[in-house]
Amino acid sequence: MVRVLLHLDILVEPKRYTGMDTAMDSFLVPCIVKEKIPSRIQQNATSDRTICIAYRLKETELPSALSYKLIGAAISIWPLKRIDSRYCLFSQAAIMDADETNELHILVEGQRIVLYLVNKVSKQLISPDLATTTQECLTLALGRIIQFYSRCCGRQEYQSSPDLFEIEVGEICRGETCFIPLTDALSREHWRCKNGEIHETKCSLSWFFDKNKEQCDPNCEGLKTETLLLKPNDQHFVQLARKIGIGDFYSFFIQLGMTKTDYDDLNFRYFSNPMDFMLMGLFNWRDTEECNQSTTTFDKLLKALTAIESEHYLCQIHREDHSLVEKAERRLQDIPSDVVINGLTKENLIGDCVVHFGVELGLSIGNIKETMHNFPRNLNGQIHNLLVKWKTQKQHEKVKPTIYRLMVALKRVRAAEGLAFVKKSYGVE
Repeated sequence: MVRVLLHLDILVEPKRYTGMDTAMDSFLVPCIVKEKIPSRIQQNATSDRTICIAYRLKETELPSALSYKLIGAAISIWPLKRIDSRYCLFSQAAIMDADETNELHILVEGQRIVLYLVNKVSKQLISPDLATTTQECLTLALGRIIQFYSRCCGRQEYQSSPDLFEIEVGEICRGETCFIPLTDALSREHWRCKNGEIHETKCSLSWFFDKNKEQCDPNCEGLKTETLLLKPNDQHFVQLARKIGIGDFYSFFIQLGMTKTDYDDLNFRYFSNPMDFMLMGLFNWRDTEECNQSTTTFDKLLKALTAIESEHYLCQIHREDHSLVEKAERRLQDIPSDVVINGLTKENLIGDCVVHFGVELGLSIGNIKETMHNFPRNLNGQIHNLLVKWKTQKQHEKVKPTIYRLMVALKRVRAAEGLAFVKKSYGVE
């Protein structure tokens, strides 16, 4: 059984088997995709929200059919974005939802394949783990595709990636993309583009971050001034709570301007799970600031962290776990079945991490609080309701709720039994 995916208003699907969703292969039909990517969509990739990387082929242009093999490799990990109920698949271009706050754009332009990661707010908030994982996956895929093409053309000898393409990083500048070879960017802090503008290399080099690094470099100067003025999101609070730990959280909480009474109230309600306790403390701080017509910023977090001599925790706030990407495949982009959703809660396979799990699923804190209110003292009911909300949310409002995203959320809350159950249900090794 196959699924044909088109950029029309159609998604042609075969009949599904009854019971648990059956995984199916899929392929793209490039001869049917005629529409160029609209300029209004390309304009979303602005200089302040976008990082770029390009692969410049050394010998030939990538044929249209093979460009869709690269897009297909990306779709096996990140689902196609939908705008006005239409999939964002175009002639030699595609847009995917990398996560709730980032889009991945792929454009094939002659001998150059360009990738853009576009954040909803600022490129300073793009996780280097996401950028590097994206680069590693697509660099590997592109190398294999070109090798395949070379063999089809009669070339038998193996060629390494440097022989096939040159990697460039770049910046959006005056409405176009300016590039610098990666080899040059690695040795510079700044570079001058063809428009005469001076660009920093720091954000561009997020594509090549050491994902095993857990501490700042000795010469780290912290977040840039423009980043400190931005507002942290729920995922930032998760990473910050993980770094601080429950032992130092009280001191940090007080330095944010909260009181011991606030802390004791939180402890009374959320004492059973330290991560949920710390997250609700950070959400309460944000609510308090906003009620006072103030804005929660990274700068305020930095001042509180500096007071407890942990200022460099803020440098790690953009880190994310993308280690499951090696398990990603097209069939995991389906929506999980009710059988799996019900099994996770019936067998109590997730634990008591209600707030943390809701955040990892991409639900708002308002949605999470509503669930906790509607299912008081019913842990399984709370977890199940979160899963149902996540699965049934309108796709034009949120990123598609896929099996793969469920696996990622389970891993990030360390629900090992739940993750094993989902893997077994869908035959993931």
